[in-house]
Amino acid sequence: MKLQYVPMAHWPPLAWLARCPRSAGPVAVFHGPGVETTDDWFCEAVWDEAFADGDFDRTDLVFGSGARLRDGVVTFVSAASTVDRLQSLAAGDWLWVSNSLPCLLAAVDGAVDPAYPRYFADFASIRLGLGRYRRALATSAGSVRLTYFGNLVWDGARLRDELKPAPARDFSSFARYREFLESSLRRLAANLASTDRRCPYALLGTISSGYDSPTVAALAREAGLRDAITFDRSTRGEPDSGAAIAAALGIRLSVVPHDAWRVTALPEIPFVASDAKGEDVYFKGAEAALAGRVLLTGFHGDLVWGRGFTPRGYDLVRGDQSGLSLSEYRLAVGFLHCPVPFLGVRQIAETQRISRSREMAPWDVDAGYSRPICRRILETAGVPREAFGVRKQTASVLFFERGDFLSPPSLADFRSWLERHVPGAGESAPGPWQAPARAAERLLDEAARLSPHRLRLLQSLGTRIGARGRREPLFRYLFPWALERARQRYGSLPEPRARPEPRPPVGIVDG
Repeated sequence: MKLQYVPMAHWPPLAWLARCPRSAGPVAVFHGPGVETTDDWFCEAVWDEAFADGDFDRTDLVFGSGARLRDGVVTFVSAASTVDRLQSLAAGDWLWVSNSLPCLLAAVDGAVDPAYPRYFADFASIRLGLGRYRRALATSAGSVRLTYFGNLVWDGARLRDELKPAPARDFSSFARYREFLESSLRRLAANLASTDRRCPYALLGTISSGYDSPTVAALAREAGLRDAITFDRSTRGEPDSGAAIAAALGIRLSVVPHDAWRVTALPEIPFVASDAKGEDVYFKGAEAALAGRVLLTGFHGDLVWGRGFTPRGYDLVRGDQSGLSLSEYRLAVGFLHCPVPFLGVRQIAETQRISRSREMAPWDVDAGYSRPICRRILETAGVPREAFGVRKQTASVLFFERGDFLSPPSLADFRSWLERHVPGAGESAPGPWQAPARAAERLLDEAARLSPHRLRLLQSLGTRIGARGRREPLFRYLFPWALERARQRYGSLPEPRARPEPRPPVGIVDG
């Protein structure tokens, strides 16, 4: 078995698709211009060991994806997080594996059912953990298998799952856990900037006014983090810039308007095509800063670094699916995504014990919104206590709410698509209960503002009631629309050409 590469100059830079024959023939790898290729492996990834060795299949600290050929079998490697995944499909004489769902479906001429109402719920099931998420997506070309936080091994006849390595690390104290995070970031930084790469990367942080992304920035300074982005306000329109935190950490900060994405052309497509939700579309406004970067984020920090979660073994249960909708977008822009809380995430029970330990009591300041690990890291880095973690904020864009629905050009394109694929769907009208629900939300939210730390449950109840009043009935059709549009970036596949055998130098005759 060998790898046979087919460059696709017009593809998103980091997209790849492997076509595996049910025989001993070569695995054809179609790939965008940013994918690193060697005789024995290819990747769009960063990991915690030397880049030239290509051992990303032997670590659980890897972000991005790729494949490694060893001893006649190919191991396809997914990210060690649940904000990226692999897609695979058996069709006829071929097995297909890709880091992009639109890419795979374009190759096999597959489509999803426009009338199916549960795509959002199916993709959101990854929040329930690796043992409970919906693993298959029905398409006209067959069932597409979704793989998170695991590897796939192809031996020429069948594809099987393989667990990532699970080394037992010493998280017996805050100091040991912090050293693990910092040393891992140093090794990742050496890998991403390696001169053995055809296209080296640089670090880029994110800093909000909360806990998680500032903590990541503070940890990554020693690894070489110098630049970060922040969004000027939250979903609710409140200030959310991490400017004061960046100044204390000595990090250059670029402030991005939260709604800058709305003035671009059809911005929602790659985000919604990733997970049928698209909540991270606000990153589109920072696109100029993202290319060629490894983006460090704090996604999943709420459970890893919080103190109110009871983990179930090694399963990766999350509070939401934030970060997942970046998975197609980043391939097109050309950046890798490293959500730092996923480092050592299978030992979450131990990080929870650290948060609840007696030594962390001085940094456990608010029972309703407390992350002692984060607070200790930031305060010891010189960030003032009042500069972060005062109130929980979110920057997510919620397309299932009427107020956050599509930008005008996208809405026009979407409605045109609806007319062709789901006639009559665009005539949906809001229910009579929506206005009272929105009024109840406003009332409860204002009451909670009188004492935000004590009345957080009241605010949460208002949010749930208001969500019913803001529900957009056309949201259920967004994923099929976005997926069809995203497929258009990929054309038909050319047949791979065998590399010519090297010729002997002139004047030398074999034999």
